[in-house]
Amino acid sequence: MSTRRQRPHTPYRALLWAAVALAGLLYYFQHSPWHVDVSAPPLKALEIAREAKADVVLVLNYDAIKKSPAPFEKKDWSSAWINLLEQEIGPITIATPRSLSHRILEESRVVILSASVTADMPTSLLNQITKHVEQGNLLVIERPKGALRDAFSADGRASVRRGQQVTFLRDLSEPYASELKQMPLSTDYVGSVRALHQSTTLMSIDGAPVVYAKQIGSGHVVTIDFDLGEQLVALQQGKPDRRGEVVSGDPKRALPMTQDLVMHEDMVGARAPYADILERFIVHGVISRYSPLPVFWLYPYNAQGVVVGLHEDNALGDGGGWMLKHESSQQATSTILTTTDSGLSAAGAATMHRMGGDIGLSWRMHNTPQGYEERLGLAGFEPLARPVTLDKQLKRLKQTLPINTVRTAKINGDYWSSAWATPFEDMSANGVHVDMSYVTPGTSGYAWGTGLPFLAFSADGMPIGIRELPTVVPDRMKQGPTLTQLLEASQSGHHMAITLSINPANFADYPDMESFESWLHSFEAIKRTQHRMMSAQRLNTFMRRRRASGIRSRIVHHVPLPRTKRTPQEQSKLKAAQDDKNDKLPPLPLPQKTAILLRITVES
Repeated sequence: MSTRRQRPHTPYRALLWAAVALAGLLYYFQHSPWHVDVSAPPLKALEIAREAKADVVLVLNYDAIKKSPAPFEKKDWSSAWINLLEQEIGPITIATPRSLSHRILEESRVVILSASVTADMPTSLLNQITKHVEQGNLLVIERPKGALRDAFSADGRASVRRGQQVTFLRDLSEPYASELKQMPLSTDYVGSVRALHQSTTLMSIDGAPVVYAKQIGSGHVVTIDFDLGEQLVALQQGKPDRRGEVVSGDPKRALPMTQDLVMHEDMVGARAPYADILERFIVHGVISRYSPLPVFWLYPYNAQGVVVGLHEDNALGDGGGWMLKHESSQQATSTILTTTDSGLSAAGAATMHRMGGDIGLSWRMHNTPQGYEERLGLAGFEPLARPVTLDKQLKRLKQTLPINTVRTAKINGDYWSSAWATPFEDMSANGVHVDMSYVTPGTSGYAWGTGLPFLAFSADGMPIGIRELPTVVPDRMKQGPTLTQLLEASQSGHHMAITLSINPANFADYPDMESFESWLHSFEAIKRTQHRMMSAQRLNTFMRRRRASGIRSRIVHHVPLPRTKRTPQEQSKLKAAQDDKNDKLPPLPLPQKTAILLRITVES
């Protein structure tokens, strides 16, 4: 066959093969779409300032915090004082070196200079603070340097050391002293050649005084010579590696999970909330020792503690809130976390809302097995796929709810990001107030040293504006302290918030009657131990209002006490004296006694 006879067919064959190739490409992209990456804009750091009517003023230098170097152990975590004080006291004043006015200083009874400001103290401010202390007030300084150390603290010439164990706590009762001595450490402390003259040691690490006090005039100065901020952040938010990343603790699992954030393996299943005990010792065992402070109680209704009910649903939709009916009959509320594809309807959401349920998002985070994508294209051809981002998931859920707000969230599947603080930043940027992702699956206890919602921080050491509420009793718990044990310890002194997670689908297909009975009996234990069950958003709202209130006190010396009746012995002596003088002199005046008065003004 000659080549001339084939040429007229060549263009048609080319078109045919081009059509086949195009069809192949269309088929390929329809079934293997081109993935479009979506990057969220970076979150701006928060510089929190408060001018509450409060006894305590905390001074922070945010510029110094942001400029402090990485890695985690070298970062300035002074902002952790915010969570410590607001959690244990309530309202406080937060100032910077520029905003610390004479008025703020004079109205405070306790001034706390965090490590971010103690390195560079102007002479004029030092003189003003010294005068304030001498008048009977309290100054707390964290790891001071320069003139501040020379004026108030030990010499600090024995170098900075890495702490191994808490060895001494003055006047802290049991079992809390023993619990705090078992606390894993992630902190440096400042060693000194000799102890400060005429000082009182309140806490030691490895035998070295790290919290000590000295009287100055009528007031006192307390020095905190260990990195309190690092210790609290490492305990509560968890600790990344030296590169600032979270690495999977299981070689078979590529992606990190929240359990990989736990600071130390001994924290898993912990019965004691180490971070909270440390915070309370600093406030009530140190600060209030030298400057008695009135504080707001942590919980509403004067409860000994609270239980936060959590139900995460991925499948039941409108049926995911069936547990709310019994909870509402027990004057309890809880949080329902649901995905946007679970089948929740507007009618079902309205019913849950009427029963007091706080509906939040079970976030299918991108780059995890639980993440999902939406297809983009035209007329059925969808060659592109992009992740359904957090803001879109929140928007879709809000459209279903009777109220256009979603303030609580949890990452679906207990996953986390390799970037230590990025999930917090994403949620905060989208209006989420409380995250509930932190959990150690199958094991109950205070793996993060707390059950309370704590303030989260960026890798720069700055507050993010979202609080993490870790799960203390996870769904299908297999080991660790029981709910009853945790409730009884809370009633006797820990006074905790205990998040109890139960998946509503546990009883749907294959009912576990033992678990169901245990859930029913839990309400009896909650009432018996004087706890209240509430949703995460109700607890957060209460704590926000608590922080926004005002509480101020003033010590008044030599206040005359009301005149009291004499004892029989005093009466007989007075009668004998009158008889000796023939009753012509008037009776002797009643003895006048005086006392110290703490005058408290509260705005709640």
